[in-house]
Amino acid sequence: MRSAANPSNKALFQLVASLSASLTGASTARMDQAIEQALAAIGDFFAADRSYLFAFDPDYRLAKNTHEWCAAGVSSQKALLQQLDTQVFASWMKPLQQGETIAISDVHRMPEHSAERLLLEAQHIRSVIMLPLLSAGQLLGMIGLDIVRSQSNWPDETIAALELIAGNIAGGIMRQQMETKAERLAFYDELTSLPNRRLLLELIQQSLANSARSGRFGALLLVDLDHFKSLNESHGHQLGDQYLQLVAQIIRHNLRDSDVMARTGGDEFAVVVSDLGTTSQDAAMHARKLADQILSSINCPIPLNEHRYQASVSIGISLFHGEQSSVDELLKQVEMAMYRAKAAGRNSVEFFDSRMQTLAKQRSQLAQDLHQAIRQQQFHLLYQPIVKEQKLCGVEALIRWQHPVQGFISPGVFIPFAEQSGLIIPIGDWVLKQACTQLVQWQNDQHMRQLSCSVNISALQFAQDNFVEKVMQCMLETGVNPERLKLELTEGMLIDDVETIRAKMGKLQTLGVTFSLDDFGTGYSSLSYLHRFPLSQLKIDQQFVRNLDTNPHNKAITRAILALAASLELEVVAEGVETQAELTQLKALGCELFQGFLFSKPLSPEAIVGLEPQSLPPRKD
Repeated sequence: MRSAANPSNKALFQLVASLSASLTGASTARMDQAIEQALAAIGDFFAADRSYLFAFDPDYRLAKNTHEWCAAGVSSQKALLQQLDTQVFASWMKPLQQGETIAISDVHRMPEHSAERLLLEAQHIRSVIMLPLLSAGQLLGMIGLDIVRSQSNWPDETIAALELIAGNIAGGIMRQQMETKAERLAFYDELTSLPNRRLLLELIQQSLANSARSGRFGALLLVDLDHFKSLNESHGHQLGDQYLQLVAQIIRHNLRDSDVMARTGGDEFAVVVSDLGTTSQDAAMHARKLADQILSSINCPIPLNEHRYQASVSIGISLFHGEQSSVDELLKQVEMAMYRAKAAGRNSVEFFDSRMQTLAKQRSQLAQDLHQAIRQQQFHLLYQPIVKEQKLCGVEALIRWQHPVQGFISPGVFIPFAEQSGLIIPIGDWVLKQACTQLVQWQNDQHMRQLSCSVNISALQFAQDNFVEKVMQCMLETGVNPERLKLELTEGMLIDDVETIRAKMGKLQTLGVTFSLDDFGTGYSSLSYLHRFPLSQLKIDQQFVRNLDTNPHNKAITRAILALAASLELEVVAEGVETQAELTQLKALGCELFQGFLFSKPLSPEAIVGLEPQSLPPRKD
C-alpha cells in the first residue's frame, strides 16, 4: 500500500502557502477558476486520480459535483453526480457537519453492503479522503481526493495540509455567495439612498454569520429622531426631507467603511457595527462611544435653508455575538432599548442589557486609569527566560500593571483595550525604552552580556510612519547593543503593504536589530510571504504545543513548521511549554529553544541575573 504522496514538509507547506495566497487573493469573479486550479494542484501533488468539490443544498439532501480534476487516463464522473441523494453516504454527513475529515485507506475494508461502499466501488475507487467545507458553522460542501488505481494511506501531515486548503476554499465560497447575493439585492431608500428595512434584514444576517465565523462581537444601533413630527408640521415635509438627508450624512460620517447603515422608517435609522472585539465589555465600550458621537453630532445646530434646526435623538443598542439571536430577536431588543431611551427623557443612549451600561462605564474608567498609569509609571516589566540546552539564552519582556487601588490587572484585560483605544502606542514606546535600558545594565555583566531580549511590537505601533526613527532614537538614548534587541511581530502584521513593512524591517536590520515572528502557525495566509521578510526566528504558538503528545494534528503542524524554518535557516522557539511530555515531543521533532512555565515563570530583572550561569532544567513542581 502506498502513502498518499509522501512529500517533504517543506514542499507541503509551500503548497499550502501558494494555494492559500491564490484562494484568499482571488476575486469572486475568479473564485471558480481558483478552486479548479487548487483541485488540480492538490490532485497532482498527492498523486490522486480525481479531486473534486461537492456542494450541498441548504437541507443537506442533495449533493452536486461542481468542480472536478482528473488525472490523465481517468474518466470524469462530474456529469453523473449532479443531483446525488446524500442518503447514499448518510453515515458521512454528521461527521462532515461536525468538521471531521473522512479518510478511507481501503474501500474493501468497509462494511460489505453499505451504501457508501457500493457508491465508491461503482466508481472503482479504492482509497478516498473527504474534507468538510465549513464556514460560520455551516457545511457548504466537501472536497475529496480519489485513488482509483491503488490503495493509499493518508498521513497526518497530508490531512493537516488539506484541511488548511479546505478552509481557504470554504472562505472563498462563502465570500462568493455573499457578494453574489448582495449584488442581487437592490432595495434602497429613495430619499437617502440608504438600504431600507428589507435589505437591512439581510445585512444583519450576514453580520451575524461573520460574527460566528470570527468570534468577535458586533452591535445593532437604532437611532430615532426626537420630535421629528413637529418639524414636518411647522416647516413642511420638504424641509423635513432635507433634514433627514443631512442626518443620514451626519451619522454616516461617524461610521467606518465596514459599518452598515439603513433607513428603517420615517425618522429612524439603523446601524450595524461589526468587529468590536472578543469580549462584551470591549463591544459595549465601542458601541457606546459611537452612539455618543452620533448623539453629539446631531445635537449641533444644522442649517436648513434660512433656518438652523437643533434636534436630539434616542439611541438603543443591542450587542450580538455569533448567531445566538435571530434577526427578529435582535430587532426587538434594539427597539426596546430605543424606547427605554425615550422614556428616560430622550436625547440619551440605552442598552438592551442594562449590564452593558455598567460595563461601558467601567471601560470608560479603564481608559482614564490607563492614561494615569502612563503618566505615573505604574507599569513594570518581567522577563520570561528562553532556554537552549538548559541554558538561559534570551528573555521576553512582559508588561505588568499594578493599579494603586485594584492591584494587579491582567495584561489580557488592559492590552486589548490599549490596542483598540490607541494607548498601546505610548505604552509600547515605554516598554521598548525600559527593555533597552535593562539590556544596557545586563551588557555590563560578564555573565549576561550575550543575553538577547524580545520585545512585542503591536500592529498599531509598527504602522506608525516614524516607527523606525523611534526605535533608532531609543537605541541612541539608551546605548543598547542592537544585536541583543529582538522585535517580535505577529503574522497578521505581514499581510498588508508588504513593501513598506519590508523597508522598515530592512532599515532596522542594517543596524543589527533582529526580528521574531510571534504566535507562528495561526495565520496561514502569510506563509507565502515568509521568505520575503528579514526574520531570524519563529515562535510556535502555544496552541500547537499544548497536548503535543496526544494530538496528532498539532504534532503534524509543529513538525511542518520546524521543517519550514530549517529550510529558511530560522531559529524556532516553542512557546507555552508546560509539561515534560511536551518538551520530550518537541525535542524529538528537532526543536532546540523553549519558553514556558516548565522552565520558569516571568521573573524580575534581579531574579534573571540570579539564574546565570546556572542551568535551567525543567521544573519538578
